[in-house]
Amino acid sequence: MAEIWGFPQWEGQGLEPPEVAIAVEAWRQAWRPERLRLLLLAESHMAGSAAELAAPLLPAPGWPMPAGFARHLYCPAYGEPSLAPGVTRNAGTPQYWGLLSAAEGSTAPTRAAFPAVEARLAAKLGLLKRLRRRGVWLTDASLVAVAGPGGARVSPAAYAAALRESWRLHHGVVLPALDPAGVVVIGLAVAKVLRTELDAAFPGRWQAVPQPMGARGAAAAAAMVGALAEALRRHAPGD
Repeated sequence: MAEIWGFPQWEGQGLEPPEVAIAVEAWRQAWRPERLRLLLLAESHMAGSAAELAAPLLPAPGWPMPAGFARHLYCPAYGEPSLAPGVTRNAGTPQYWGLLSAAEGSTAPTRAAFPAVEARLAAKLGLLKRLRRRGVWLTDASLVAVAGPGGARVSPAAYAAALRESWRLHHGVVLPALDPAGVVVIGLAVAKVLRTELDAAFPGRWQAVPQPMGARGAAAAAAMVGALAEALRRHAPGD
């Protein structure tokens, strides 16, 4: 897996340091269920910097803390500026919290629903624990960031290369061995790039939905939530 850390990323106008991508993977692995039933394969984390990774974090009771600040849903400080006062542009990805909670049938852990940070973090933690207990795991098709804060993205050619090399060097061996009953690819662009690999690894077991921010209109958003909710019900039923 170490071969992939040389891929172009974002740190100002340069590269995201390899240690950032490694830290993000530590966060993902901290939340991997013991028995994987439903794999959610998203695009990538958001690019970070060495300074962000080293920024002091305030404690988040109950959360695993395998690494420093990372722009990924599994890091409690992402989207919670009060936990990472040294990090700027830390809005998080509320769309993913909304998607996961809607599919599960719970209240989204938003500022509107949970104004107090302690209650909001507890709601996020509860959601992630319930999903892990059901065997649900969210990971990313690209081990390196293909997008950064503010909307910056790699070129289409670099995007495809990042996904394919991540699959060749890591995912193509690791993910099929976990033998999930179902796979939901979150991102139609991800599915387009990796269709051949996904068909070979998970024949008849995978489907694709748009990214939460890519579902245009209420009907598309409802269909996306419905597809994920059905995948949860079918492959990772609750207690």
